[in-house]
Amino acid sequence: MNISVYLGSSIHCDDKFNKLAYEVGERFARQGHTIVYGGANVGTMKYLADGAMSAGGRIIGIFPKDFKGTRDIWHAGIEVQRKDLQEMIEVADFAERKKLMEEMGDCCVVLPGSFGTLDEMFTYACDRSIDKHEKNIYLLNYEGYYDPVIQLVENMNSTGFMKPHLKGMFVYCSTLDELMQNF
Repeated sequence: MNISVYLGSSIHCDDKFNKLAYEVGERFARQGHTIVYGGANVGTMKYLADGAMSAGGRIIGIFPKDFKGTRDIWHAGIEVQRKDLQEMIEVADFAERKKLMEEMGDCCVVLPGSFGTLDEMFTYACDRSIDKHEKNIYLLNYEGYYDPVIQLVENMNSTGFMKPHLKGMFVYCSTLDELMQNF
């Protein structure tokens, strides 16, 4: 199975999120899944790839051509694009990256992240709501990180703004073990 994973690129997050991403990559690889992710060598994205590669897994990066990262990345002197993946697909921009990641994955897994992660997740959800696909979103609500998002989605559902049949597209998992039971 190809699993698109959305997660953070911040170099400032707590190390527990890096460890979580590493373990996600490692466990998916051990199960024989291919990981499709944003192709970066920073933040939890780096650790996801490290974990998958440590277990001999296949990982595909999709990276916007000529993107050099954010100001904090430049100042740290970090090369933002991962160079040692089995497959790297360069695309024109972030919109094309989102589209290709959605197309290539059989589902998506969302780990803690920031604006980009939420943008990817909600784009994925919007596309499902307009019948572009029927793929699930597995939201890893590690240590309650996504409690406010879950509350928002539940509010959209209970107030009638979300089509009732779409509620099942989100699979909420509190732990990595709970997430892995779905694969």
